[in-house]
Amino acid sequence: MTAPDGYSIGVDIGGTFTDCLVVARDGTTTVGKVSSTPSDLSVGFFGSIAAAAEQIGLDERSLLSATTKLAHGTTAGINAIVTGTGAKVLLLTTKGHADSIRAMAGQGRVLGATIEEILDYSISSRPDPVVPRERVCEITERIDFAGDVIVAMSDDDIGRSLDRIDELGVDAVAISFLWSFVNPSHEQRARERVAQRFPNLFVSCSHDVAPRIGEYGRTVSTVMNAAIGPLMVAYIDRIVQGAADRGLAGEVLFGLCEGGLVPAEEARRHPLGTVQSGPVAGVVGSALFARAMGYENIIVTDMGGTTLDVATIANGEVSFSEENELERQRVYLRKVDVESIGAGGGSIAWVHEDSGTLRVGPRSAGAVPGPICYGRGGSEVTVTDADLVLGVLNPDRPLAGGLTLDVDAAQRGVSELAARLGMSTLECAAGIVEIVDSRMEDLIRRVTIQRGQDPRGFTLWAYGGASGAHAGLYGRDIGAPEVVFPLGDAASVWSAYGLVSLQQSRSFQANALLRTPFDLERVSGLLHDLELQARKYADARAMRDIELVWRGDMKYSLQVFEVETELPDGDVDERWAAELMANFQRNYEGRFGRGSGYAEAGAVLTALRVTVRSPATDPVLRPERAADGPPAPESTRDVYWSETRAAEPTPIYWGPTLLAGVVIDGPAIAEYPNTTIAVRPGQSLRRDDFGNLILKLKGDA
Repeated sequence: MTAPDGYSIGVDIGGTFTDCLVVARDGTTTVGKVSSTPSDLSVGFFGSIAAAAEQIGLDERSLLSATTKLAHGTTAGINAIVTGTGAKVLLLTTKGHADSIRAMAGQGRVLGATIEEILDYSISSRPDPVVPRERVCEITERIDFAGDVIVAMSDDDIGRSLDRIDELGVDAVAISFLWSFVNPSHEQRARERVAQRFPNLFVSCSHDVAPRIGEYGRTVSTVMNAAIGPLMVAYIDRIVQGAADRGLAGEVLFGLCEGGLVPAEEARRHPLGTVQSGPVAGVVGSALFARAMGYENIIVTDMGGTTLDVATIANGEVSFSEENELERQRVYLRKVDVESIGAGGGSIAWVHEDSGTLRVGPRSAGAVPGPICYGRGGSEVTVTDADLVLGVLNPDRPLAGGLTLDVDAAQRGVSELAARLGMSTLECAAGIVEIVDSRMEDLIRRVTIQRGQDPRGFTLWAYGGASGAHAGLYGRDIGAPEVVFPLGDAASVWSAYGLVSLQQSRSFQANALLRTPFDLERVSGLLHDLELQARKYADARAMRDIELVWRGDMKYSLQVFEVETELPDGDVDERWAAELMANFQRNYEGRFGRGSGYAEAGAVLTALRVTVRSPATDPVLRPERAADGPPAPESTRDVYWSETRAAEPTPIYWGPTLLAGVVIDGPAIAEYPNTTIAVRPGQSLRRDDFGNLILKLKGDA
């Protein structure tokens, strides 16, 4: 996954750890893993690179001066959205539509709410609007659905709105006018007026951020893009300048939630596109590597310190979503379809006040203060503390960055929680693990069974620092036949590996709203315009040997849910239209089940999309040396297994010494520098020729 003349580096910042993976030209990988630094994420970013350089035997400057590709998945933007620490935004919108973000298209009470909140009206509420009413300015203007100007834009209204910027302490401006995605002239002129008076103010326009129908979702996306814009520009500048000061040979590329990489200037313009870029990179990288290894259908599970991220890859292809919920707001943001819950190693165990029952998550201890066993001031029991008390984790083997685990402190914390519940310490720790694993199983079922897919026909692909300790449980209970931990210890930093595997890409979209029979001349014209935009972008970036990917969003007439559909090759004619309908029906039934389609209803082509990307490169897979005999355990320690309800002496294996073909029968533990794999009773672990660890799940022991 490297350029022929140097190293490639991927850096993914998580809630607890910052992961770095360095890939040499021969495919050799080196891991750098340090604690995340919430006060300044760039410190952890460069710290992880320095840690990897030390493993290689280089200093940081020597490594970066030999690096031609540095890809980064950042959490800076999503952190600001979740914590509400973004910029103060002034919203300019069409007169008479100031309250569309408050009305929320009638979805406010249920959007992003739990099932308990939906069913009990007394505990449900509508979230606050993304911009308070006093910072929403109505502008006299109107463009109709055909793009014709019905009412000219009032320059006086713009001027009066800009007069309020200093008064309100505004840091960014969002502009969202009706039908701007058809004719953006009013938004463009309003942006020019802002720039004339406030040249350093961050401005976000809806026709750039979310060029599609749907005023509420488009406006929210534009506001969120503006809210994180100033801090993201500053963060990106720190990363780019810091890399240059340290001698980086190539350029810094930033991951997109759509699954590609863009240069810094593009990430500065559209920072919203970087949210969830780390988890998305792991999914796209999984699809690439899984295909190369012969796996077509996989369920991706990424369990880190804060969340579990889940996605499905069917027939080697990732799926995308165009509408997403973010902090209980509807956002138009094209991204790889990944669902997440607050379930990770740092998830906090607590007792529900009313029921007196044990709960786990979604709150997380994060990197600071972290679990009790980290010794950084954490006082609430976490999943990691439970794993340590059960004996799954090794108190004598430091974590990333030399972080030692205080088993006595974890014991005290779990014992206090157990006393409140009338349980033994080990029963409480096992209960914490069972609850968090059950929550993860529910999420996996939601993205498989509830979408018409049987998890028993998929291989579970597990990565992230905490997945090894838990996948044997949640994988077994969803009925998956086996779990693959890709490339051994690299699984602990797999999203960083995914970033290395991504290519540069950028999508261009046009609203269509065409019903069958399609206006083929208009379709052809829109695709021609999109292709020109894509090629212009590629030329400006000096992208060579580009690939163009053609897709559209379709739905049956009078239905709500859209399905992305690949566009046929060749001229846009009747044959093309027939093939498009066949593609749509196949994709629709693949998503919602056989027989769910209804061609007689007709279809609507809502959007057209052209993605330009640099050519993909095949993964460098290095065959493993075969073992010449069974492995010998490094040691034994007592591990509590819920299957036997007892702590048993369990063999401990040092993962880096395991060679291809070895098989370990459970119960056993395989430890790596950055992850621990629990082989539960009745299961077995095998290392394959690629270096993957294959956990065979045989049900209850």
